[in-house]
Amino acid sequence: MIIRDFNLSDLDDVVKIEFNAFSDPYPVNILIQLHELGAGFLVAQVNQNVVGYVIFWVKNGYGHIVAIAVDQKFQDMHIGSSLLENALSIFKRNHIDIVRLEVRESNIKAKRFYQKMGFIQIAVEEEYYDDGEAAIIMQYSNYN
Repeated sequence: MIIRDFNLSDLDDVVKIEFNAFSDPYPVNILIQLHELGAGFLVAQVNQNVVGYVIFWVKNGYGHIVAIAVDQKFQDMHIGSSLLENALSIFKRNHIDIVRLEVRESNIKAKRFYQKMGFIQIAVEEEYYDDGEAAIIMQYSNYN
């Protein structure tokens, strides 16, 4: 497995993963805009196939994980962990010590994954998602 920067030729693979992973996926134009605006955007590649990605940036002085997903066929192979660890390392190198993200309240698997990676729940934002579901706000600190 290789973790590398996203390029536009990866877009079709990222879109497939995004649309299979989320009930409310980011539209293609938003993914392109995030890339064009300079968001951190890494992909995991196995052989010649993109099998996962993470998008991140600095928001209000802290790091923010915008999205992370792994192709279902490649889950439980530590690809998500590797992607997230790479993003956290980039934040740390750039002296960003607090990283936050939102996760659906009902997404038990994702919450457990983030907890295993060192994130803690810091808040709940009611009706965060378009369907009215609450988001759990989680935070990671490089001070640990």
